[in-house]
Amino acid sequence: MSFVSPPRPRQFRKTLAGAALALGLGAAALVPIQTASSAPAPAPIDGVYDVLGKSWGVSASEAKLRLDAEHSKADTLEAVQAQLAKASRVATAEPGLDGAFFDSARRLVVNVHTTQAAEVAKANGLTPRTVARGEKALTALQTKVQALADRSGSTQVQTIGADLPTDRVQVVLQPGRQSAKTVALVKQLRAIPGVDVSTNSTTLTMTADVVGGRIMDLVPGTNCSLGYPGTLSNGNNVLLSAGHCVEGNPDVLDAGGTHIGRGIASRFRTGQPSVDMGLMDIDAEDIGRGYIDNRNGQTTRVTGSSKAPVGSTICKAGNTTGWTCGTIQQYNLTVNYGGAGGSITRTSGLARSTVCTEGGDSGGAYISGTTAQGMTSGGPNDGHDCGFNQGGNATGSYSFYQPVVDAASYYGVTLTRG
Repeated sequence: MSFVSPPRPRQFRKTLAGAALALGLGAAALVPIQTASSAPAPAPIDGVYDVLGKSWGVSASEAKLRLDAEHSKADTLEAVQAQLAKASRVATAEPGLDGAFFDSARRLVVNVHTTQAAEVAKANGLTPRTVARGEKALTALQTKVQALADRSGSTQVQTIGADLPTDRVQVVLQPGRQSAKTVALVKQLRAIPGVDVSTNSTTLTMTADVVGGRIMDLVPGTNCSLGYPGTLSNGNNVLLSAGHCVEGNPDVLDAGGTHIGRGIASRFRTGQPSVDMGLMDIDAEDIGRGYIDNRNGQTTRVTGSSKAPVGSTICKAGNTTGWTCGTIQQYNLTVNYGGAGGSITRTSGLARSTVCTEGGDSGGAYISGTTAQGMTSGGPNDGHDCGFNQGGNATGSYSFYQPVVDAASYYGVTLTRG
C-alpha cells in the first residue's frame, strides 16, 4: 500500500519536560537505533527493576521477585488454558477458562463456568470465580454495543470496552451536553444487562507533540517516541510504532537530527476507522537494538512479547515523561479520538492502563519486566502532569496503547531481542 498524504502536525499543550533536556542520550525515550559504525552496544542491565523498586519502596531484587511472581502466574495460566483446551476436544462440555486478571492482592483470578475448570485452576494456584458473562460473552456484548453506537449517529461516544474485573461492558461518553441521538443511544444501552454508561470529564488525544529535535522527530515536525525494532521475513530491519506517528510515511530523525528511517506503513487514517499500528523502515546503516532506555542510565532487555493478564504491572518509555508505570486495565477497546476540525477517528484494538503519558510519548514502548507489551497511542487531554521518570509514582491518570503482539503478527515482524 502507498500512503502519500503528509503527516498532520498535532497541537498539544506541553513540550518536553525540562528535566529531560539535560539528559543527553538519556533524553531519548527509547534508543534502539545505533549506526553500524558506532561502538558495540553495552551489555544491557534490566533497570526496570530499579525503577519499580524505588516506586514501591523496595530493593531492585525484591521488585524483580514481585514481577517474576506475576510472570510465573501468567505462565501457569497459559499452561492451564492449554490443558483445559485439550480436555474440551474430547468432552461434550467446554470447561476452559474465560478471562483472567490480577486483583489488588496480586492473585490471578480466572473466570470459570464449570466445576472441572475451577478445580484445575485452584490446583495450579489460580483463583477461580464464577461469573454471569466472562470474556467470550463480554466480547459478543461489546460487538452488539458497538453496532448500536454506529447506527445511532452519535458522535459523543468516547470509548467502548469490556472490563473483566466487573464482568461488564463500559461505555464512556465525551464531556458536554448530550445530543438527541446520544440521549436515545444511552437509553438503549442502559436497558441492556451488563452495560455501564458514564461520562468522562475530559477529551482524549493522541500523544504526539510538536517539538523539534527530539527522538523520532517526524519531518515536518510532529514528534513521537521510538517503539520496538524487529525484522521482516526478508531480513529488512523495521520498527513497530503507533500508526498515527507514521501516517503519511514521514522521514524520521533522531535527537541529533540524523536521518534514521522512514514510515512505510500505517493502519491509522485520520477521520476514518483505524488501528493505531504502523512501521518505520530503519536505514541500512543503522541497527535496531533489543533493549530500551530506562532514562536513568540503565537499559532493559527485550526477551519476548505477550499480552500480560489484566492487572499486570507495566511500564513505558516516552520522550516527554520518561519511565512511568502502572497496571493493565482492559484490552480490545474502541477509542474515538477527536482531531482538528471536529474529525473523529475510531480506533479499535487498543489496551488501557494506569500508566501516565503526555504529548510526545506516542509510539513509546510498554514493557512488563523484560516482555514487550505495546506502543503508546493516546490518553486524556486534561492538563495532567506526569512529571519525569516518576515510575509508579506518576499516578492518577491513564493511557491507551497498541498491543505489540497484534502489530507484530499483522506486519509479520519478529522482535529484536537483547
